[in-house]
Amino acid sequence: MIGIVPSRTGARIWHALTALTVLLAVGTQLALVIGDVNIGFGPSNAPLGQRLFEFFSYFTVQSNIFVGIAAGLLAARPDRDGAYFRVLRIAAMFGITVTLLMYHFVLSPLANFTGVASASNIGLHYVVPIFAIVGWILFGPHPRVSWKALFLALIWPGAFIIVTVVQGAVTGFYPYPFVNIDVLGFPTVLINGVGIVALLLAVGSAYKLIDWLISRPKKRTT
Repeated sequence: MIGIVPSRTGARIWHALTALTVLLAVGTQLALVIGDVNIGFGPSNAPLGQRLFEFFSYFTVQSNIFVGIAAGLLAARPDRDGAYFRVLRIAAMFGITVTLLMYHFVLSPLANFTGVASASNIGLHYVVPIFAIVGWILFGPHPRVSWKALFLALIWPGAFIIVTVVQGAVTGFYPYPFVNIDVLGFPTVLINGVGIVALLLAVGSAYKLIDWLISRPKKRTT
């Protein structure tokens, strides 16, 4: 069973649209960063190299890129499988879901975007997540979530938090306030980091449960 809607054509179209949405959202935001129009939650006069480094330091951007890669692969082959793909797919799904939740409930009051930057920001934090989640439910492919893939995928956010804290301590740049060790101190940031990884694990576990429910054989009634 590939998904709730077993249509290869429908799956190809949906995944292709998802990948295109990622390309537009990330590409537009990247163009603004290169043009020094907008970076993070405000303008920056930093050198281009630093602006690019900061841009790709955001968990949101990384999650969107993972979604775009997975969607592109599925647009080419909707029933794609494999050990590496499973890790990529679940990482993209729990990453983009937590991106949506964290932005909507925690970070959106801090945003200061206008015009095209506002549109691309909505794309990154709302449109892409919704496309990804709906596409995963409708088209899958299912089953593809294993405990091994889920735990391997958690290496990414764990490494992200460590690298973010280390580079922040060196450069003074923190993409998110809850990992700012200079302001919060190490114990609080450690608790926040563990909490984020736990949240990602919980979301990934929910996806595994849904994956099982969708893919389990239906009982025939007589």
